[in-house]
Amino acid sequence: MKGMIFVELMNFMDESFGADFTERVIEQADLPNEAAFTTVGNYPSEHAGALVEAASLLADADAAGLCEAFGRYLFQRFEVRFPHLLHRYASARELLDHVQSHIHEEVKVIYPGATPPSVTTHECEGGFIVAYRSHRAFAHIAFGLVQQCIVFYSEHSRVEWCPDSVSDQARFIIRPGTDSDAI
Repeated sequence: MKGMIFVELMNFMDESFGADFTERVIEQADLPNEAAFTTVGNYPSEHAGALVEAASLLADADAAGLCEAFGRYLFQRFEVRFPHLLHRYASARELLDHVQSHIHEEVKVIYPGATPPSVTTHECEGGFIVAYRSHRAFAHIAFGLVQQCIVFYSEHSRVEWCPDSVSDQARFIIRPGTDSDAI
């Protein structure tokens, strides 16, 4: 897994819970590299799982909820790091339609050796479905990314987690909604 994700995870914990909390998470996770990550490095995805598990335990918070919050944070970081990419698309649907064919292909160019998840879309009654598939169990991060994508494009939609979803294969239904339904 690319180091950029780890660096952003550490920043998310710092900003959300404080540097002392992050240090306790690092200690609790007991990683062999002591959570020394670089944006261009490659690290086992299990390290991210250990950090999330430790953060969940120390914050007494649901790990899935933390991952979703991190996904929303990560999309906001993408807004800063890759604005040229996001502004190519006029809507959340257009961006999500191109994650697999364009964005993840560009990720592979920027970060050789990256193995991004499969993200595909298709129509469904009353909306469209985003399907996530990965050897990493981070569907809740993807869910948060999709939620923040809707916010970024100022769209009034509901994002629903499909009940048959699991951590490495998930589907999210996006349906038009009202202001009170957003996200």
